[in-house]
Amino acid sequence: TRCMPAPEMQRTSWTARIPGPLFIVTAALLWSMAGLLIKYISWHPIAIASGRSFFAALVFVAAYRKRLFRKPNWTTFLSGIALMLTQTGFVIANKLTTAANAIMLQYISPFVIVILAALLYRERPTRREVIALLVASAGIALFFFDDLTPGNLLGNLIAIGTGLTFAVVFLLNNRSECDTPVALFIGQASTFLVGLPFLAQTTDFTIQPVLALVFLGIFQLGLAYLLFGIGIQRTKPLTGSLLAMVEPIANPLWVFLVLGEKPGLKAALGAAIILLAVIWLTTEKKPVAT
Repeated sequence: TRCMPAPEMQRTSWTARIPGPLFIVTAALLWSMAGLLIKYISWHPIAIASGRSFFAALVFVAAYRKRLFRKPNWTTFLSGIALMLTQTGFVIANKLTTAANAIMLQYISPFVIVILAALLYRERPTRREVIALLVASAGIALFFFDDLTPGNLLGNLIAIGTGLTFAVVFLLNNRSECDTPVALFIGQASTFLVGLPFLAQTTDFTIQPVLALVFLGIFQLGLAYLLFGIGIQRTKPLTGSLLAMVEPIANPLWVFLVLGEKPGLKAALGAAIILLAVIWLTTEKKPVAT
């Protein structure tokens, strides 16, 4: 069962004409800017997560206003907490292990979605989804072949944990009982509150880190999750998670465009494999009703 669009979304005709997967891909492209922008902020990672979620929460308040401030059901609440754990865990993992480990291990989420959907909702992936999952996973492995290292055990375990919670974000936000905007707002607000003690200890409020943080909060996180919230209501969780693999392959693209750091041949080949798998999955011809 998928979430029905919120009343506000139903009245917004332009969103109805855009395929759900396109919203997911656009959100993933915005998420992928984090690696580049965080380079300009010297704060503690949890302080960065807290600060950007503060601005992301403001984006949701501006978009949905009073609708956000009502009592959530358990599905909505748990979805928000899963998002908070994903965002906070990801920045902690980045501090304890390599960035490549953190992002690659997070993308075990499609496999977790398959398992949880089968156990909780008795939903099985289609043959096409399974093939796309295996091909895309091979691309991810190739993409990070040179960078994946043993790393710090705790950091790697936390990164794996974010893969579990990220899967829950996709799975629950697709359910009919989930109030997606409220769930995503809970995720941002709770991330801000959890990291507030670290944010309060920050002393460097010069123009460079502040502007980078504001951009991260409004666009890389706030706008991204607004788009994700629309797209996931019209996209199967597994498909959405595979589409989100655009994030790790776009990350080095931004670094190349801004800083001139060229990705290696294996990374380029892995990115091409992932893109082909995603395109193949999303261009499946639907049977025509007779």
